[in-house]
Amino acid sequence: MSTLASEVSTSSADTFSRKLMQGVLTGVLLAFSICFLGYTTSTDSVANRDFIEYWAAGQQLVHGANPYDANQIFALERGALWHGPLPIIMFNPPSGLFLTLPLGMVRPKAGYLCWSLFVLGAWLGSIHMIWVMNGRPSNRLHFVGYFFAPAIACFLSGQMAAFVLLGLTLFLYFHRRRPMLAGAALILCALKPHLFLPFGVVLLVWAIARRAYRLLSGAAIALAISSAVPLIFDPSIYGQYAAMSRTSGVKNGVVPTLSEFLRIAIHPNAFWMQFLPAVAGCLWAIWYFRRHRAVWDWNTHGLLLVPVSLLVAPYAWFFDAIILLPSLLYAAYRARPIALAVLFGLLAVAGVLLLHGTSAHSAWYVWSGPAWFAWYVWSMQLGPSSMRLSEEV
Repeated sequence: MSTLASEVSTSSADTFSRKLMQGVLTGVLLAFSICFLGYTTSTDSVANRDFIEYWAAGQQLVHGANPYDANQIFALERGALWHGPLPIIMFNPPSGLFLTLPLGMVRPKAGYLCWSLFVLGAWLGSIHMIWVMNGRPSNRLHFVGYFFAPAIACFLSGQMAAFVLLGLTLFLYFHRRRPMLAGAALILCALKPHLFLPFGVVLLVWAIARRAYRLLSGAAIALAISSAVPLIFDPSIYGQYAAMSRTSGVKNGVVPTLSEFLRIAIHPNAFWMQFLPAVAGCLWAIWYFRRHRAVWDWNTHGLLLVPVSLLVAPYAWFFDAIILLPSLLYAAYRARPIALAVLFGLLAVAGVLLLHGTSAHSAWYVWSGPAWFAWYVWSMQLGPSSMRLSEEV
């Protein structure tokens, strides 16, 4: 009896120690980030990050103006010391403007500090939930999430993709226990819907087949609210978004995806060809779901759909790969040593490019999406290591 009590006590102490270390680490990261952002970020550098497009959109919306007007956005960004020859416009749909609305009430630097801390919280919070979903393993493989170059690029540029990761992770975390909350979290995935086309098609088919009405109602309510918010400030917002989409410079810029390179190789002016891989990916995803329908699990089968969706996305940038963290960490926790070695090699290559100052929009990153996808598939086919993990949540 005393031995059993001793073992329970030791186990509790180990659990408390791990939680304490994680809490300390999170606190240190937050404190360091606050100090780093506060003392090293100038107004000039804030204006020359992707964050400035969200700030400008928020400014426009608060004042009842068009957040997709290139001329007005350019004037705001130049006034904030943007150095680029052209404006950067928020391509996200109007339903995502509820996130940028508070930025319309503050100056660029103050907005960037608050925004960056929320981005950091979404990033670190997602890693913690992924760790919990994988049975709270005692190793330190979740550090892969902290040193994942796309996630670092997302944080440094103030990109919205971290909130997309949070939405995906919340869905995976709550879809069994709190389906309405899981459905509502999908509104964050809708910030960049082009990254989830195969995933979204299967999700809809699955929800209808399983009669997951609470999840669908949560998603519908969240979408209705987020879509209505910008209408309060700008009743013409959806027409303005449609006009911007037709003249969007994304068709002419460099997008480091296989879809873009396919279009350029076959017919550069046929923009519709950029969506062909996504169509093929959706058809494959439906077949994959039908094959595993009887035993479908979003925390196993569904995780393959995320790298597939990114692989066939019509457009995506290096930092958008942050959404792969649930899939990559799931595979890393189960990977054999040789697979982990390859993963660390890929992380090192991506980190070197990032440290070298390679723009997240550079064509040099076209390898990354296929590489993450190939590693995930290879690692899972190679088989799990001897480490046993409980499948919680």
